[in-house]
Formats: sequence, C-alpha cells, structure tokens
Amino acid sequence: LILFLLGLIIISLGTSTNSWDARSIWLFKAKEFFYDHSLISIKNNYAEFSHNNYPSIAPAFSAGLSTLIGYWNEIYPKAGLTLMFIPPLIIISKFFDNNFFLISISIILFIIGKFLVNGEIDGLVALYFVSSVIIIYNLKNLNNDIFDQCLILIFFLIILSLLKVEGTVLLLCSFIGSMVTFHKNKYLCKSLIISFLISIIPVLLWNYFCLYNNIGNNSSNNIFNISDFTNRVLYLKNYILIFEYLLLNDKFLFGLFIFLLSTIYIKNKDILIYVTSISLIYILFLFTVYLSTSLDLEWHLNSANRIIKPIALFLSIFSLYSIFNRQKEI
Repeated sequence: LILFLLGLIIISLGTSTNSWDARSIWLFKAKEFFYDHSLISIKNNYAEFSHNNYPSIAPAFSAGLSTLIGYWNEIYPKAGLTLMFIPPLIIISKFFDNNFFLISISIILFIIGKFLVNGEIDGLVALYFVSSVIIIYNLKNLNNDIFDQCLILIFFLIILSLLKVEGTVLLLCSFIGSMVTFHKNKYLCKSLIISFLISIIPVLLWNYFCLYNNIGNNSSNNIFNISDFTNRVLYLKNYILIFEYLLLNDKFLFGLFIFLLSTIYIKNKDILIYVTSISLIYILFLFTVYLSTSLDLEWHLNSANRIIKPIALFLSIFSLYSIFNRQKEI
C-alpha cells in the first residue's frame, strides 16, 4: 500500500494538469481558497464558470496542503488530491489480505487509471463510494458492537457527498440499497438510518449556503428540466444511445462480467441483492439525468465514461470480496 501510494504521488508530481475540469474547476477553486485564506470567500461567486456551487472539500484540502508548504504552484495542489486516496485505500487493504489486496489494486488501476493522478475528482468519488459500501456491508457481521464502524462510515459518507454531486446521489443509492438488503435486521437498519441522516447534513448545509448566497455558475444550458425529459422519454433511440455510452463502457462490462461469474460461483444472495439494488438505482438516476439535459444528448454523454466508474469499481471489488470471503470460509 505504501509503495503504491508513493508511486501515485510521484506520478502526480511529475505530470501537468491538462483536463478542463481539473484545471478550471478543482484547482482553480483551490487557488482561490489559498490566496483568500478562507472558504467563505466563495460566496462572492467570483468566476462563475468554475461552478462555485460544486462541493469544495477536495479543493479545500489542496489549498490546505499548499498553505502548509507555504506557496502556490501548479503541481503540489494536484498531489494533494492524490493524498486524499489514502483513507479509502487503507479501508480496502483491511478487507483484503495478501494477493487479494494486490488484485484489488490492479482492479483500481484498471478502472480508475489516470483519475488517480490527473487532478479530477471522479476517482475519489469511486473509491470513497466503494469503501463506504464495504463498511456498510460488513456491519452485519459485527452484531451490536458497531458504534466505531458507524463513526468511520459517517466520515466516509460525508466526504463522498462533499466531493461531487454524484457523491450525494451515491450516498442516497447506498442508503436505499442497504435498507432493501438488511430490512430484516432492525438494529442494523436503525444504525444505518442514524448514520445516513448525520452524513447528509453537511451537504445539505452546503446547498443551503449556496442558495442563500445565490452561488451558482454561468452555464445556464446545464439546467436539467422536465421539458427536455418529456421531449426525449418516448423515443427509443435516446435509450439506445445512453445504453451504448453507459453500459457498453469497457470498464463497466468488465465489472459486470466478473460480478456475474462470482455470483454464479459463490451464490451469495445478500451480496447479489446489495450490489444489484444500489447499481440499478444509480443507473436509473443517470438515465433520468441524461434524458433531462438541455444540452445535445450525445455530446453530454461524453461524461458517461467518468460517472459510471463508481459502479464499475463497485461490481469488480465486490466480486473479489465475495471470492475472498469464500476462501476464508474454506
């Protein structure tokens, strides 16, 4: 794990920031925080193009690292985003031993790839999501002694929801999927409800702060609305196009393939219900969003490769997790 993290940091320090989102949203916000010495200054809504209403925990962390170093440049802040991978990787390392952990690292590299070091947030969303759902699933094995794990879960869910809007959606998908899977375990459901309610408070406060201060962005075309949804919802070609971009993605197909294989081999009903329910809810949400966009649909679907990564990683890691648990039982 240490060698892997060192490798990521070295690669991050040795590469430039090329993508628009990384340069003009996340690192631009970090630069604002660094020079203003404050997070509250965002209420001025300076440079609306940078989506000021997006959650800002990752840029704030990068600004904090630059403040610790003592000056701003274009390299260290991006490495700060890479450092944020440490907590979820530690969680994953605790659930996999030896060769299984090496396989999990290989899966992460394959699915997330450049998003580990390029200054974008999508890789962080995927890993914090997968770490959170692993923690949730393992709560059922702890009987009534789950307080400490619930605190860790709350920490991860708060960060997940404050990374990107997709993080909040994944938090809600995780909650619904958990209730569906563990509805017979009243104590676990009660603990999860409390954990999720606490976890969602920070992002609700953030959105209230943005609305109260009229913080937004100048991309009025990026508004999702009922009118565009009704214009698209009855046309089969739109579903085919979304299906092609989302579900024929090579990373998603890889995750789906090994998940189906592990399900056939392991036959773990809880994992099947848990993974399937969360994945289907998230995919249904993505279909709804793309059908509602006022942008050109095919152009907007260029983002599908990024936002399907959490589910692709989810399917892959839980396939490995089910195999690992079967090996331990043997």
